[in-house]
Amino acid sequence: MGGWSPALAAPPPDGILDETRALSPETHRVLSEELKQFSQALKCDAWLKATSFMPSGTTVRRQAQTSRREWSAMRPAVLMAYDRASNSNAMSFSPDFWERYPAAELVEIMQETRRIQADTKLTLDERIALATRYWIDRLRSMESVRLKQSLWLQRGEKPFALAMPAFLVGGAVCAALLGWVSRRRSARAERRFLFPEVQVGMRFGAAYGGGVTSEIKTNAGAQ
Repeated sequence: MGGWSPALAAPPPDGILDETRALSPETHRVLSEELKQFSQALKCDAWLKATSFMPSGTTVRRQAQTSRREWSAMRPAVLMAYDRASNSNAMSFSPDFWERYPAAELVEIMQETRRIQADTKLTLDERIALATRYWIDRLRSMESVRLKQSLWLQRGEKPFALAMPAFLVGGAVCAALLGWVSRRRSARAERRFLFPEVQVGMRFGAAYGGGVTSEIKTNAGAQ
């Protein structure tokens, strides 16, 4: 028989599941509204889960991942889980967030929320509220930067798209000129130049204009 695992609670309709009663009614109400606005702005699910008990062998990080997947399935989502027994929290981001934003900044958000949660000078209500507002504000800022960069790229692509036809035409003209010059050079390289044929008259009675010499022998020296 397989091992038994407890069923997860249904996703909270207002984005917050507070089993620890760590939040005051007013803080709960205000954070719920802020999570709703955040979800609409980034087009994602946003959750806050606070519990006072976790099954043996389950870490708060694992709980955050499991709850996010159960509540949001394949939709973009972010969830912060808080464990009252260890006074620790953990963030879980869906793959969409790791694709949208720099990994270093998401890791920094995780670290900072843990630091806020560990500040015992604040009340539990204040710590959870401050940590939640921190990642809401950071992710809003990161999304704003991402949208601006996307807009700059789109604006940069428009002049490029307008210039591309002229560039292609100019390139075609240059290629045609280079081809014409290359053909002219090849044609010139294949031409042969011959000395012209000329008629040369006889020189001094020689049949071949001095090309052949004559020799006369006498017997003057013979006895």
